[in-house]
Amino acid sequence: MQERLLKKIITEFAGIEAEKLVDLLYKKQNVNEFLIAKKMNLTINQTRNMLYKLADSGLVQFIRKKDKKKGGWYTYFWTLKVKRVLQKYKEKLEEESKKLEEQVNKRQNERFYYSPLADLEYTEEEAILNDYICPETGEVLQLKDNTPEIEKMKNGIKDIQKQIVLIDEDILEIEKKEEKVKEKRLQEEKKQKDEERQKRKVEREKLKAKESKKKEPKREAKKKTPAKKVAGKKSSFVQKTIKKFSKKK
Repeated sequence: MQERLLKKIITEFAGIEAEKLVDLLYKKQNVNEFLIAKKMNLTINQTRNMLYKLADSGLVQFIRKKDKKKGGWYTYFWTLKVKRVLQKYKEKLEEESKKLEEQVNKRQNERFYYSPLADLEYTEEEAILNDYICPETGEVLQLKDNTPEIEKMKNGIKDIQKQIVLIDEDILEIEKKEEKVKEKRLQEEKKQKDEERQKRKVEREKLKAKESKKKEPKREAKKKTPAKKVAGKKSSFVQKTIKKFSKKK
């Protein structure tokens, strides 16, 4: 149903040929314009003109890339903006509904006259100017009952409101999907940032540990006195003590 509605809307903006674009772009991303032209049996210029017309209304968008195989010329890749198409159509329906409401109000508050033979309608001002005589047939104008037309217009407003409700439901569904995609992208970006932050933290800690090690003073190894020298010192001390006590005696 949504696809049929999109075709109806697109043709209103770019002509009946543009209906085929929906088949080629619906639920797809970045479709090559040369493929579009080939499928539609149009020249690339005809295709671009059609797409540019839709792009001016915001119904399609494009990205472009340089094609080295074609001398560095740009190739355009097109995407149908379904949400924008529906919003644009909703705006059109709201405008139609507003006009019908104005007509209903006018019919309810003003009087109209008509000529049965000529099947022509006149406002009260026009009827007064013509002395309530139809200038086409010369017959006396009759006061018109506006009730049938008012009811018809009110039914038209109801039909439009039903369409708007359906469009709102589609737009809401699209926005939910967009929100999920956005949330997923944000989660992936957050995860990537967290990983990069953790990586930088580890690198900083490694660098800090390395610099701390460089600043730490080197410990001097304790000099060990050879066993023989120690023994020699002890022997000398003993001899001096013996001599000291010998003199006292």
